Amino acid sequence: MVRDYTMSTVCSGHRAVLACLVIGTFAISLSNVIIGHLAYNLSSLYQPEEFNRGLSTFERITNLDGEIIYDGEYISHILDGELPFPVNNNLQRLKFRPGSLPLSSAQSLQKCYINSTRYGNQIPDKTVMLASVSDTHKLIYRNIPKSSSSTARHAMKDFFDGNDRRVKHDELELAVHQLDYALISFVRDPLNRFYSSFDESFFRLGPWMGSGPIVADKPRVKKWYFENKYKVEKYPYLYEGLPTIGHFRKVYCPPDELSISPLACNDVPSIENGTLAHRFERFVRDYDGREPFDVHLYLQVSSLVWVTGNPLPITKLYNSTEADKGWLDIAHEKGVHIPDGQLTHGRRITRRFNVSKVSDATKRKICRLMALDYCCLNFELPEVCRTADDDEAVFCALDKIPKREGDKIDIFDELVIQQWNF
Repeated sequence: MVRDYTMSTVCSGHRAVLACLVIGTFAISLSNVIIGHLAYNLSSLYQPEEFNRGLSTFERITNLDGEIIYDGEYISHILDGELPFPVNNNLQRLKFRPGSLPLSSAQSLQKCYINSTRYGNQIPDKTVMLASVSDTHKLIYRNIPKSSSSTARHAMKDFFDGNDRRVKHDELELAVHQLDYALISFVRDPLNRFYSSFDESFFRLGPWMGSGPIVADKPRVKKWYFENKYKVEKYPYLYEGLPTIGHFRKVYCPPDELSISPLACNDVPSIENGTLAHRFERFVRDYDGREPFDVHLYLQVSSLVWVTGNPLPITKLYNSTEADKGWLDIAHEKGVHIPDGQLTHGRRITRRFNVSKVSDATKRKICRLMALDYCCLNFELPEVCRTADDDEAVFCALDKIPKREGDKIDIFDELVIQQWNF
């Protein structure tokens, strides 16, 4: 006779009932663990908290205000379409830190959105782009002021047979995408570049450009000054007590060097005691970044987009702090020989104001002004800006915006990188 071993037969009897209760409790607990583990793994495919792919873990950090700061690698997987944009994010924005994306500067730029209305004063209102072009080596260099541009123009002209040319949008797209031209440029840490940019701009808009020895034989420079000097009139403190180039040089140039030659001042450290640095700090405090008084103060990304705000089809962006190495790498790829010591050709002028006198608060304000450069070019923030309080911190955003097709806007969403605060 075959017995029917069911729960009723097995669990008959007092001791058997107790044993069955123990076994049942264990079985239920084990099932809960297994089901919970499976549910966690399934949900991690769609939730931003953690997503496991091999050995990679994407995490979020919550700040004091309860905002979520997303891991850059997680953001990059959303940009690549490997992960969906979180459906429970009502703001359609994800917050992440500058420099955290596992992307090159050129790759990050292609995902970026530059509002051509907000930054219209920095984006040339033209359908052509000035560039140095080498048809011989299929190389196009786009200039960015104060980012090793002097060295780059020298290299293109003397070693790559390049010539300055105005290139139309369609011509550039055709050259890069169909004719195998490489479009390159050099970029620089935004904070350090801002120091150099202000120093250059301060000199170019000084009252000594209206009269005096510097412009005695430069009528075009003098004309440009009078056409643009109104831009610094909102900062009247910049040139107080500095009516001539002689007054200016006495502030930063050692007397012994100045007695030899004014040009000697360009090669020695500044003796500026904080007078110029104080004016710089006051300018940064008053400056909102929207109306730079000179082209050298423009954001770097403004030189890397069309008038519509769409990015140029950049092939590669090199770091200007290693400009010589970058050009040697380019020369190697193109089969060009650059003799030793013949590359660097920049205007290496000692900075006139004393950066050591600049406060951390001013540096953090500059990082906020340059947020779009930090985000679009994927530069990591300097330490002084990484440790800022939440109200002074710089963050980037992955935003959903209507898709752009040239000048037209489609109904479909597009994922773009922007700065978090405007």
